[in-house]
Amino acid sequence: MLTERLCKACRSFASTHAAGTCATCSRDLPVDAGVCRPCRKQASLIAGPGYKTALDLSVAGVTGHQLWFHFGRLARADSRPVNALPGAEPSKMARLRSRWVQLLLCDASRDLSRASAQLPSIDAALADRLLAEAARLAELRGWSPRTLSLAQRGLQILMAVHGPGEPVRASTVRQLTARNMPFPHIIDVLAAAGVLEDDRPDSLAVWLDEQLAGLPAQIRAELDTWLGLLRHGGPRRRPRSRRTIVGNIYSIRTFLTGAGGRYSTLRQVTRDDITTWLAGRPARSRPRDASTLRGLFGTLKAERLIFANPARGVRVSRRNPSVPAPLPSHLLTAVAAAAKDNPALRVAVALAGVHALLPGQIRHLRLDQADLAGRRLDPGGLDRPLDEFTASAITGYLAFRNHRWPATTSPYLLVTRKTAHTGQPVSEFWMTRLFRGLPVTAEQLRDDRIVEEALAGRADPLHLAAVFGFGPRTGLRYAQAASHTGEPADTLTPQMPPDP
Repeated sequence: MLTERLCKACRSFASTHAAGTCATCSRDLPVDAGVCRPCRKQASLIAGPGYKTALDLSVAGVTGHQLWFHFGRLARADSRPVNALPGAEPSKMARLRSRWVQLLLCDASRDLSRASAQLPSIDAALADRLLAEAARLAELRGWSPRTLSLAQRGLQILMAVHGPGEPVRASTVRQLTARNMPFPHIIDVLAAAGVLEDDRPDSLAVWLDEQLAGLPAQIRAELDTWLGLLRHGGPRRRPRSRRTIVGNIYSIRTFLTGAGGRYSTLRQVTRDDITTWLAGRPARSRPRDASTLRGLFGTLKAERLIFANPARGVRVSRRNPSVPAPLPSHLLTAVAAAAKDNPALRVAVALAGVHALLPGQIRHLRLDQADLAGRRLDPGGLDRPLDEFTASAITGYLAFRNHRWPATTSPYLLVTRKTAHTGQPVSEFWMTRLFRGLPVTAEQLRDDRIVEEALAGRADPLHLAAVFGFGPRTGLRYAQAASHTGEPADTLTPQMPPDP
């Protein structure tokens, strides 16, 4: 039984040979003529008993190495070879190089309940690198001193239980949330350092498994091909967003359930099956349902999983689009009163009600796109003058932002408690909640502004397309709405009360 870190032969070899880089395996070990003892033993084993005097020492790098356990340093720090000079510095045994990855013998989950930040790090160099990376991200993203301190404590706990070359699992980091340590910040540091193993379950894949449960195996395999191209794209396809994928599944879920009850594969689906199902769908969702089915069967035909595309040429009449209309003055007054004491809402109202920006454009508007000194606004390539109302709203929000998050370095104009330290835009949910309780939405404010411009410009669709950056067909829709509306009775642009 091995009672020490090295066997007797390895201890003897290490005590009589200086450390160096092995020419065969490139590890930092005691070497003899440039080759370590494990490589010599491996070459001797391959050569056999009849070729002990003529060994090919490079064969160990091709055939593999014997299993050996590394329990830390291979020699004491104060040890020196017997042939070293009296005044020579002792050789320092380096760890394995970073390009070598230590495989796990037992893949057991880590228990951090008894780990402490006061314990010494197993890999001190990696611990120092992670702490430095945390400090860099804190300065870049504006973390508070408390957040940085908690993140560094969590990293010290993780480094006390992880050895050199061992990745840190996200599930292990999750245990630190019981100690109120910032999980996303620690994950960002580990990912930036390249030592994170993200084993968190794919929430979209779990949701798809729940929605598609019970379908025949062949149909599920065909759907997986389609979903794989939607999620990850292909040579001539770009990946689709999570929202698009979820909407597509909701759109044709009942069709897939019915097909799975009658058929074992989507090859058996006929054109009559598709038209009959579409005839029973609500009018407002029928165009999207037909489009989703055409995309599904078109992909399966392109991947040669079906012989013919039953959805080819299937068309349904589109429902009449809603007619934009100007908003009454009392609704605009209510919005102006609600935005008076809310800097974020005031900016959103100004960008939607004056510049007719979509909610997505408002969420992704960057600081460098709003030139307050030059009074210009450039949302996505549309360089337009910045009016006094919008400039005042942006100036007031920036004062609030600098007071609330003085250290944030987010490039986006609108930030939240979370995005101020992550560099991401605000979410769709946050934008929807910003208008919750108001009599109008951001989209209605945008429609009101475009209709007002159409009335002022004699309903010219090309003028609307040039000003607001959409296509001529959309401009024609707003122009027709303005022609049916007639002259406005009230001023449609929301007017904010003067600042005190």
